[in-house]
Amino acid sequence: MMLEELLKPLLIKSVEGEIDGEVCALACHSKKVKPGALFFSLEGRRGKGWQYAEEAFQRGALAAVVERDCPLRGRPLVRVPEVRPALALLADRFYGCPSRHFRLIGVTGTNGKTTTTHLIDALFRARGEVTGLLGTIGCRLGAETLPATATTPEPPELQEMMARLSAMGAGHVTMEVSSHALAQDRVLGCRFDVAVLTNITGDHLDFHKTFASYLRAKAKLFAHLGWGGDEEGRPQVAVLNADSRCYRYIRRWTQGQCLTYGINAPADVRAEDIRCTAAGISFRAVTFAGSERFRLPLKGRFNVYNSLAAISVGLVEGFKLSEMAAIFDSFPGVPGRFEAVEAGQEYAVLVDYAHTPDGLANALQAARELSPGRVITVFGCGGERDRSKRALMGEAAGAYSDLAILTDDNPRGEDPAQIYADVLPGLERRPPAEGYRVIPDRREAIAAALAAARSGDLVLIAGKGHEAEQIYGDRSYPFDDRAVARELIREQLGREAKAYVH
Repeated sequence: MMLEELLKPLLIKSVEGEIDGEVCALACHSKKVKPGALFFSLEGRRGKGWQYAEEAFQRGALAAVVERDCPLRGRPLVRVPEVRPALALLADRFYGCPSRHFRLIGVTGTNGKTTTTHLIDALFRARGEVTGLLGTIGCRLGAETLPATATTPEPPELQEMMARLSAMGAGHVTMEVSSHALAQDRVLGCRFDVAVLTNITGDHLDFHKTFASYLRAKAKLFAHLGWGGDEEGRPQVAVLNADSRCYRYIRRWTQGQCLTYGINAPADVRAEDIRCTAAGISFRAVTFAGSERFRLPLKGRFNVYNSLAAISVGLVEGFKLSEMAAIFDSFPGVPGRFEAVEAGQEYAVLVDYAHTPDGLANALQAARELSPGRVITVFGCGGERDRSKRALMGEAAGAYSDLAILTDDNPRGEDPAQIYADVLPGLERRPPAEGYRVIPDRREAIAAALAAARSGDLVLIAGKGHEAEQIYGDRSYPFDDRAVARELIREQLGREAKAYVH
């Protein structure tokens, strides 16, 4: 697309230098610039974006989009009030507004986004559709799977993937929409047909600074609904958790039609007669379209909410309850979400991504329901992230565990000792019945939990879930909780077998 044509949606801009030529790509990282690219100077953690513009020009950038106060001169520049909204709008335009070519479903919330998006996607895949699924675990475009660079990618990457899905003839695309992405306008320009709220508790306050700011960011997804339907005239719909304490706040933000779900509060889609067992969950979904018994091989009461959210989306998209019940009956689960590790041991081992106070509390309460014996928890908190939640994580681990083991998660560049110091006050407020231990080495911590487990106990390894690496400083090392636990259990069983023989 010619640069002058691409820039038309930017009503407020000033242009310096010769703004001419064909744009071959969009880039917001100077090292990824190709000749003919339009470079966007985004502010980062380590400096102003314009500081990298010169490198972008040396690599062949056609022009740079910068903010008004950028001190650069003598280069082709497009000055705008804010670079991020400009990046999102121009990426959408550059790739042909792809979200208009399929039904786009966005899911946001503190916890439950990944499982909910996988449940929703399973509905459309069961009908034989080409679908897209974008989120924390990875990005699936039809049959192709790409690694995830972020829960919600930056606009050029996001819109390129959507353009590929459009070219494939995708009918539905389901994506996790993070609070970072909403605050940074990464999805500006995307036309969402359905937006889903799972829940909102505290998280990412290192980035948002206050809970009010975090809440406003989440609300932005719903604020864009209601200003027009799709080509067939179908309205945009907000699917909201009526049991969430932030439900009424979010509802005030949207002009879209609202469909509610819940367990306790009055809602359009409700779960009754809930049963949680080691085999999974079951409940009766009572809706405006009738009622149906659902059985899913997912564990924990919190997954009833995720299932209700997906059922609500299915109703919006024309599914019958009986059809959805049949699909969910064989749902394979989600990697690293309350995932069982089986290696012949007499106790249960579950690996979960729970990395917020609410997420850890929910996972441990579910573990309590499933375990006839003790609950042993291995957990940590990520470095260079929200410090305000650390004591709350410790309190949750202490309140619902018989034994808690605090260990490294992803310390990144932060001193692990500082992380422990932030967590321990919570553990000391609600100490587990058998106390707690601090074992920095994560492998040793898992080994200690497994060694302490007896028949009928449950070991919950929380925080990393599907992740296959551990981050110290700027380096990543291979580490998968599931693989490590399986290996340690086999070693344990091997030692026990030798001892028995002797």
